Amino acid sequence: MPRRRFFVPKDRIRDGIAVLAPDQAHHLRAVLRLQPGEEVELFDGEGFSYSGKVEYRGADTHIGTIKKLEQLEACKNTLVLAPALIKTDRFEWMLEKSTELGVNQFVPLQTRFAKVHIPGARLAARLERWQRIVTEASKQSRRLTVPKIQAPVTWDKFLASQEYAVYARFMLYEKASERISALPAIKDRMLLCVGPEGGWEDSEAQAARNAGFKLISMGSRILRTETAALAAVSIFQFLLDQR
Repeated sequence: MPRRRFFVPKDRIRDGIAVLAPDQAHHLRAVLRLQPGEEVELFDGEGFSYSGKVEYRGADTHIGTIKKLEQLEACKNTLVLAPALIKTDRFEWMLEKSTELGVNQFVPLQTRFAKVHIPGARLAARLERWQRIVTEASKQSRRLTVPKIQAPVTWDKFLASQEYAVYARFMLYEKASERISALPAIKDRMLLCVGPEGGWEDSEAQAARNAGFKLISMGSRILRTETAALAAVSIFQFLLDQR
C-alpha cells in the first residue's frame, strides 16, 4: 500500500523534522488515525518529497527521521490557465482537475460576460480556499509542485501585462476559424484563456488579437467553461509531451 502523503511547506521542515499544519495534522490524527512510528510521505510544493515517521508531541504532530526522496521536478514545460470566473462549484472543480492534469498557474479573469464578481472583503478567503483545493489535488495526483493562483484580474489589465509576453498565448474563441487540432509548433511556455458561459465579447477577442494572442476553436460544439478548459489543457499537455 502506498505511503500516506501530506503537504508541508519548506519553512516547516527543519533539522530533519517536519511540523504539520493544523489541517494536515487533523487529517493524519483524527481521520486516518495513523499511529506513532508509521511511515508517511511529504512534499513541500517546491519540487521535493520526503519520507518520515509519525511523532506526536502533545498537541503537535511531527514527522521525524526525514529523508529526501526526489529532486526537483524537471520543469521544462509551463502551462498557465486563465479562465473566466464562473459559478463557485464549477470553478473549483476546474481548478482541481486542471491541477491533476498539470497546470502550473491559474489567472482568474473578470471578463465582459462573466457574471461572477467576488467582493473585495471575500477575496482573501476565496484565494485561500482555492489554494487549499489545488494543494490537495497536487497531493492526490502525486505532484511535487503546487500551482500558484493569482487574484482575479480584469481582461484589460491582463492584456496590458507583460508578464506572459514570451509565452505562446491562445484564446479559446467559438468564432475562431482555426481549430485547436491545427495548432502551430508548441513552445515550452504556454498560456490558455477560456471565456465565461456567455462567451467573449467581440471587442475582447479583437483586443486579444491585437495583443498577439492566437484565437482557436474547439470545434462546432459550444462547451461549458470548465469542459473547454479541461479538454484544451489535455490537448496542450499531450502536445507538450510529444516535444
